[in-house]
Amino acid sequence: MLSGCVTRDPRLVSALQTTSVATVEVETAPDVRKSWLSVAGKPDPGLPAVVTTLKSTMAKELTGLPGGAAKGRLIVTLHRVDVASKAGRVIAGSNSYIEGSARLEDAATGRLIAQAPNIRAEDRGVKGGGLGIVVAVAINAAATSGDEDALARRLAQSFTKQVRDWLTQK
Repeated sequence: MLSGCVTRDPRLVSALQTTSVATVEVETAPDVRKSWLSVAGKPDPGLPAVVTTLKSTMAKELTGLPGGAAKGRLIVTLHRVDVASKAGRVIAGSNSYIEGSARLEDAATGRLIAQAPNIRAEDRGVKGGGLGIVVAVAINAAATSGDEDALARRLAQSFTKQVRDWLTQK
């Protein structure tokens, strides 16, 4: 988001550069929530698809980063998951998002190397007013047609990019 304005801590950069991601784990917090309106204990129905897609995307794109000699385990914990229903996306232009944290541990010892406490990925629906509603519905319908896991993939790609940027900061 404002990553260009953040001063990088040289100690963090140095710690990250000594390690390479060897394994990726994606977990959910025990109190994972859909949104601030949801009731505790009621995770989003899209959660399983998000977890599966996020794990495979991250394993494919982040294994070996940032390139150090020590093998690391990347653990992502999801705290909030809100994946719009197909109807909500098409008709209301509902947004989808996931929020979580990432930590990099030494795979052999479990020692914490670095942690990114706040990562958020978002996929916005198109909204419109007046005749623009028809256009918005058409765009949202096209973006969701025939692919139940499209939102999960877009969220996973966005989240993975942010974790990659954190792992490879200079």
